[in-house]
Formats: sequence, structure tokens, C-alpha cells
Amino acid sequence: MKRTKVLLVLLLMCCALFSAGCVDEQLTAEEIAEKMQQKNDLIEDSSFTLYMTMSLMGQESVMEQDMFQKKDKMRSVTKQPAEQAGTIVVSNGETMWTYDPQQNSVVAMEMPDIDLYQEINYGDIIAQFLNESDVSFSGMKKIEGRNTFIMNLEPKEEVPSAGPFTGNIKVWVDAETWMPLKYDMYDTDGNVIVSVEVRNLQVNTGISDEVFEFDIPEGVEVSTLNLNEFAVPEDITLEEAQDKADFHILLPSYVPDGYELDHASLFDNSEFASGSQVLQRVTLVFINDDSQLHITEVESGFPGPTEFPGSESVDVNGSPGDFVEVYGNKMLRWYVDDIELMISASLDKDEIVKVAESMN
Repeated sequence: MKRTKVLLVLLLMCCALFSAGCVDEQLTAEEIAEKMQQKNDLIEDSSFTLYMTMSLMGQESVMEQDMFQKKDKMRSVTKQPAEQAGTIVVSNGETMWTYDPQQNSVVAMEMPDIDLYQEINYGDIIAQFLNESDVSFSGMKKIEGRNTFIMNLEPKEEVPSAGPFTGNIKVWVDAETWMPLKYDMYDTDGNVIVSVEVRNLQVNTGISDEVFEFDIPEGVEVSTLNLNEFAVPEDITLEEAQDKADFHILLPSYVPDGYELDHASLFDNSEFASGSQVLQRVTLVFINDDSQLHITEVESGFPGPTEFPGSESVDVNGSPGDFVEVYGNKMLRWYVDDIELMISASLDKDEIVKVAESMN
């Protein structure tokens, strides 16, 4: 989720920065947000090939998708990786279809009765992102025959780490359309961990609405979901979470100095799922002055990931656990009886294990 949010913010921010046709390093976050809205209002549709490479925990991966967008409509066709090739996701603004050729299945989802553009304040997101970065510009370069401005974002030292992407970011922005054509994310050692290219970009070509409809192939298995049934977890008290949860919520008897329980949240899909698909997830959020500690507890027959890639085995009160560090963010997962627990924080490994052991 964090990665998706960062990528989305970059796309929106770049449009905002260059919508006036010039580069002004003195723009405030509020001015950038306003320019973002002005630019977005001018974009009726776009199409491009999205090519992304990732190098994470010693593993390389490539994703390639053909993308079509028109306001609240979208269509994507996956070309890479090979095991996902041919996957199609289409939304006409009311229904989203996901076609999986490997499983010969289609999932049709009714879109929620909310205006996502109204519900999410991208201006605030961009303002926060910029306020946490030092922005500079380093000339121009041609990409696919287009002139681009090069923008560099460096996290401010006084801003605490919020996740794995704690290094610099470089963005190449098309001088004609003011759209990003490439951006690289670096780790703290200066290595590129994510590289995204927007190839064959076309804007306002009059894409037909028919592109955003989907004809279900004959013989495929079709299932339907209604996103209005998915309740977004709300911040609640520990007592409220325990009253609603069907399992006993485990609490740590130890947390590092300065951390206090701020709130809990509960996700429960029992009203629209059945059998092994039923899931209850409780998250406890502890905070101190500049960081957070998340403890997630899940009781479910729904299978989760078997292991963290590149994880280290640890012992938690005699139970096997998986520990992994992703550029400053540490995660520990283990089980107590039939409850899966996970701690996510920027603490040292020994401190995280100590918190886990206090939850027996």
C-alpha cells in the first residue's frame, strides 16, 4: 500500500509542478496542489505502457502493463511477469472486471458509492510529501525523443522514516505534456530499488468509452463482489475492538519507553464472506513522539503468505517466527495458537522480539 501511495503521489505531483510551463523552486505546497488540480482538469484521457523494475531484498522483478485512463475509467493489460501475462483489469466507473486467464476466471466488482476524487485529498498528500523533501532541479534530458526536466527529491534529515523508501527520488518530467516519463527510487546507499518508465505516452486522443467495457469470455467462472460491503476500518478504542472481535486480543506487557496505545482498528468481512474466506483483523497502533509501532492480529482460515522473502527465522517463546528488514522498516510475524501476529516498526530487532515475547 505504501508503495502504491508513493507512486501515485509522484504522478500527481509532477503534473502539478510543471503545469505552468516553467520550473519554480519557490512554489509552496499549496500552490503546487492548486496547479495539480488545474492540470488534472485539462487531461481527458491518456494511454501509455508502464514498465517497472524492482530490486528488493536481493530479488529482481519486472512488471509491464498497457494502460488506458479516462477520468474515472481505466483499462490495464498485463504483459509481464509471465505468470500474470494476459490479465486484464477494466473499469467503466461503475463496474470493475478482473480477468485471470491462468485461472479462467472473472471477478466483477461494483464500485463503491463514493467519489474517490472527493474522498481523497491529494492536495494534502502532496503538501505533506513535499514538506518532507528537499526539492531541486538538475537540467534537462531527452527521453524517447521528448525533452524532460529532471527533478530530485531528498528526504529531510529531521523527518523520521515512514517506511522502506527512505532514499532519494529522481523524476524526469515531459516538458510538453508535463507528465512524468520516468522516476527512480533509491535506497539509503544510493542503489536504485524501483525504476518506473512511462513509455509511448499519449494524452487527450479521444479514447472511446468502449475501451472501458468488458465482454466476459464464454466458459469462464464469474464471481461478483460489491465494494460497498467492504467497511473501511475505523479508529476505535481497545475496548470496542475486543467487544467486536470473535477472538481474544493479545496485548504486550512490554513496549519501549515513550510508546503508548493510541487506537485500534478492526476489519471484519464475515457479513459477505463464508467458510475459509472469513477474516477478522485487529490492528493496535502505539505511538511516541515521532514514530509508530503496529501490532496486527488475525484469526482466519484464509491462507496468508507462507514466508517473507529474505526473512530470518527467530524464536518467539518457542514458536517459529519470520523477521525481515526492508530499508529501515522491520517486521516480525509469528503465531500464538491459531492467531497470526505481526509487528511492524522501525525499532531494533531485539526490541521488536522483546515486545513479541511479552504477548504470550
